[in-house]
Amino acid sequence: MSTPAFTEQSLGKRGSEVITGAVTGKNFAIIVAGPSGATISAITCSNKSNASALIGTLPAGYTSYGNFSAITVTSGSIEAYNA
Repeated sequence: MSTPAFTEQSLGKRGSEVITGAVTGKNFAIIVAGPSGATISAITCSNKSNASALIGTLPAGYTSYGNFSAITVTSGSIEAYNA
């Protein structure tokens, strides 16, 4: 039995990167790293209605799955898990 893609993504099997600035052109899910949360000033997600509502400060541990393709982190850090 193969592992579902969302399980591989959420467990980091497909890899990840820590974002502290801007990134574009990738597809990923996000989790807010660090104890202080993170502030996002721009975000693009093709399969999430009203993704721009995520702009602002998100608490540590916040996780969002979707087809994110761009994000700008202005403070704190986001871990982006490859889709």
